[in-house]
Amino acid sequence: MIQCTSRSVWMLLVITNLCFGVFRAAAAGPQIAHDSDKKLVTMADAENHLVLRLNYDGRCTLDRVVVRGEEVVPPATGVCSSIRLGTAEHTTRSGLKSPKVAVADNTVTVSEIRFGGSGVDVEETWSFTVQADRIVWRIARKYLTGGTLDDTGFPGWDFTSPSTWTGALLGTGGVAWFRLFDTPTATYGVHTGPVTFWNRDNGVCLRIVPTVPEGRHAAVRFSRQPRGTLSFNYCVTDQELAAKHGHSRFLRDKQDVWASFKVVPGETAVEYTLSGLDYAEAYDRGVFKGIDGAAVREICNTIARLGVIDAKIIGSNGWYSGSAVLQEQWLAQLGLPINDPAYVRNYTETLDYQRDNAIGPDGRVKPRWSYGPGDDMPGTYDRFGFYECQWGYMLDSQPDWVINVSEQFDFTGDLDWLRSHKSTCERVLDYMLRRDSNNNGLVEVMTDTHAQQKGCDWLDIVWVSFEAASINAQMYHALVLWADCEELLGDLGHAAKYRAAANKLKASFNKTTANGGFWNPDRKWYVHWRNKDGAVHGDNLVLMVNFMAIAYGVCDDSSRRDAILGQTEAEMKKEGLFFWPTCIYSYEKDEGHSKFNWPFPSYENGDIFLAWGEVATRAYAQYDPAIAVRYVKNVLDQYAKDGLAFQRYQRRSQTGAGNDILSNMSSPVVGLYRNIYGVQPKWNRLYLEPHLTPELNGTRLKYWLRDQWYTIDLDTRRCRIAVNDFSVSAAKPFAVNAKGDTLEYFCGNRKTFSMAVTRSVPASLELRIDAWPSAAAGLRK
Repeated sequence: MIQCTSRSVWMLLVITNLCFGVFRAAAAGPQIAHDSDKKLVTMADAENHLVLRLNYDGRCTLDRVVVRGEEVVPPATGVCSSIRLGTAEHTTRSGLKSPKVAVADNTVTVSEIRFGGSGVDVEETWSFTVQADRIVWRIARKYLTGGTLDDTGFPGWDFTSPSTWTGALLGTGGVAWFRLFDTPTATYGVHTGPVTFWNRDNGVCLRIVPTVPEGRHAAVRFSRQPRGTLSFNYCVTDQELAAKHGHSRFLRDKQDVWASFKVVPGETAVEYTLSGLDYAEAYDRGVFKGIDGAAVREICNTIARLGVIDAKIIGSNGWYSGSAVLQEQWLAQLGLPINDPAYVRNYTETLDYQRDNAIGPDGRVKPRWSYGPGDDMPGTYDRFGFYECQWGYMLDSQPDWVINVSEQFDFTGDLDWLRSHKSTCERVLDYMLRRDSNNNGLVEVMTDTHAQQKGCDWLDIVWVSFEAASINAQMYHALVLWADCEELLGDLGHAAKYRAAANKLKASFNKTTANGGFWNPDRKWYVHWRNKDGAVHGDNLVLMVNFMAIAYGVCDDSSRRDAILGQTEAEMKKEGLFFWPTCIYSYEKDEGHSKFNWPFPSYENGDIFLAWGEVATRAYAQYDPAIAVRYVKNVLDQYAKDGLAFQRYQRRSQTGAGNDILSNMSSPVVGLYRNIYGVQPKWNRLYLEPHLTPELNGTRLKYWLRDQWYTIDLDTRRCRIAVNDFSVSAAKPFAVNAKGDTLEYFCGNRKTFSMAVTRSVPASLELRIDAWPSAAAGLRK
């Protein structure tokens, strides 16, 4: 017997297509069809964007899931509940006494679903509520007996193959990118609830958002199965699941990523909201002119998120290689193009976790985290997974951590959170300020000479020593940013202290090499470091150093800037490189690890690391934005070829290399948003300072910041920001902030608003700024 229910009258065509699990008729509302003879119930939302078929014939499974016309699960295994004790798995896929099913209006209730064994018995009730644009699935699981489980599916999904989905966007702000599930049993586990699967080719999304009871903890596991399917399991437990193998979240040769856990008699109910979405619509970033917008979106949804290993663990390596590196100043910035509140929230919690567990009482920031020891300096790997690097004391972790705190605050705008990091940031900066034995304002690393063969900065097997231009450029940036934070927190004494330190550092940095600084007036670039005896090293146009000097304002001499960038571009054209390498010329052979860095160009001695794309585009944006745009477009083209799923590109062949896949390969897209489009969130406003080329005119960005959508229209003549029925347009840089019915306009990069407008009744309001003086007096138009 076929029983049909709906809030409106159905057409007969719906019933005749029931056996195919697809509703072909135009539907006026959510739909349910019950074939009690075949023990099948088919459910669909109003537009047939999501269709589920329940099979309860000696089993209890979803044997068909159709998302916007795409079949995504194999009928034999589909979606079920399960538990595993040792090697014994007990599921609802077979061997069940058929459960009871009741259909009423827009609900389906399945009760007396009993399964289990090996001493643990389970009874579940499934309830489905079919709504216009979603289906809500509630699973109430009752453990009739207690025990220790090695795994569970609460529920467990089988997808047809790893290629069913491009990946899954996670509630941590991260991604399970199935391209990297490159072994038959590859497994990734993460503490999260919300998951959105997507397929970039057919544009289909399946979003699953669980509501977990207070006091319970959700985790998921993605596994590639030898039988060719991709499995996805939810676990909901009383205690947060622990990793079974060290701190590992990604396993290549096994699937027991989570340690076993105890269950006790009692009931837990979880509600899953399921939606079938259109990918382009759900992740619409706006209109891109002159740029491959689809590539931008995919980079932000794949490689950029790879560094999110789990809740409270973010770096810019990632879960594939099992490392999170703290000695990188762009981790907060990655959130700019990712533009996901989940990333912002998780990185905020990550910084809290690092504050509490990675920083010593003296202010030393351990620079790395990993699944287990191996890359560590002996005796430094701690129980949290943080450690000192085997190649030396990486002191760039000090300024980088403060930079990330400062820039994360610009995303959150949370003054209380910033205040909670005040004393720690002071300890971290002071740790470095104490390292100035000659009192010249330049901070010093642990080694006196490159002959000691120890690293200290991002190029960790280049033997940088004593006074490092790289770390001093980062230190300058950190001091300037944190001084502003101190002022905002009302501590003018510390603000003055850090500004004075920054000014002293800057003055020494810019001295010629003959006078104790880093500037080589003959070659017209900054050198990498000075030994304690004054010998100059890294005199080979190291781009990391020179780009940071310009981007962070240490170098504010336009003639020096032009000399550095001009000769760099000339060499880039000469070699035909698609992106900037670490250095233009070779280090001396005794200046780095002779095994990995030679012959030139090789690895850190001249290969191409995209990680420095943001500072490079920042350096070039004012000099010649067309150059910055060209290299960003080159990276977008490269993504279409290989997904950027590498550590670096070899300079000779310009092909990808290295299995330590880095999420910072997305840095050029950070540069696109920040330095070309000019989108710069500040703690109390959204600041816009674009450096455009005519081909980008007509770009319209959708941007989410602090619970509000902004629309940003870009043009070389005049740009516009719209938010909350307000809009402001101007030909020069400006910022806006909307709070209810009040709009604040900020002229240029001013930190306080220049004008506030409050509307008395709800209405659209557009402001066109034609003139606004930099001083108090002057014409405002």
